[in-house]
Amino acid sequence: MVNSLAEIAQKLHTCRSVLITSHHAPDGDAIGSILAMGLALQQLNAAALMFSADDVPKRYQFLVGADKIITHSLPTQDFDCVLALDCADKNRLQPIWDKIENKMIINIDHHPTNDLFGHLNYVDHTAAATGELVFALLQELGCRLDVAIAEALYVAISTDTGSFKFASTSARTHRIAAELLAAGVNPGTLSPLIFDLRSRAALAVLRQALAKLSFSADGRIAWIALTDDDMQQAQAAEEDVNGIVNYAKNIEGVEVGLLFREQADGTTKVGFRAHQTDVGKVAASFGGGGHKLASGCSLREDLQTAVQKVLAAVSEEISQ
Repeated sequence: MVNSLAEIAQKLHTCRSVLITSHHAPDGDAIGSILAMGLALQQLNAAALMFSADDVPKRYQFLVGADKIITHSLPTQDFDCVLALDCADKNRLQPIWDKIENKMIINIDHHPTNDLFGHLNYVDHTAAATGELVFALLQELGCRLDVAIAEALYVAISTDTGSFKFASTSARTHRIAAELLAAGVNPGTLSPLIFDLRSRAALAVLRQALAKLSFSADGRIAWIALTDDDMQQAQAAEEDVNGIVNYAKNIEGVEVGLLFREQADGTTKVGFRAHQTDVGKVAASFGGGGHKLASGCSLREDLQTAVQKVLAAVSEEISQ
């Protein structure tokens, strides 16, 4: 069942303490949405506990309140409800699902594959980012849009739209962005921090990635397969591979770009990017999800096997 923002706002007004969280390996939309929601609930004098199963990526640590996001271990303190942001399904809330599943769960998301796992759900796949939905919810709650909240929302929306260049970017997206700028956001200050600055480790792993770039026989699929050793040699972390898959996609003649990353536990993570092909459907067939043109999954397969299986599935999808 999909609920209204008015219903969700009414419920939040009755909550004394709220756990705000998002998916593991958080991106800009996840972190920005968590922070905007947490800062806003504090305005309403609600006890807001912000949590991420993984570390806040370094590029977002400049945001006000980022140092208040608790990571890795969920505190034992009690809370009335859980606000799950930008999560398509409960599996993306691992490793804390078993600790929260009996709580009142409010699910706010923009992924078309969302399975409505919450007790209250607001899912709008026409939104370019969950940050857009959080913006609308804050209006419903009557929260004041201060600079800190506006910057968090700007990070959420700008990162999930590729700096407003993805097809999901709408007139609504730009109207919201205009309000964020009016609240004090300075794109000239934020954008370099979000999109331009790179660590040496990120450049080291990019160099290795480009050296491993491969193409299908017809040139319509390009992929990069990084081993765990590649990551260790570059001293790269999860956030350092952010955006590398686009180097595979953004090649003349390529329809689908893929990034395979071998994990220390023997599994393989796969990132999909496409121009027109529904790679979200392919990712879903492997237990993943996301959007039509940008999605991901994890296979319990070694790197070589994962590459073979995913390439076969992508080739079939392209041919249809």
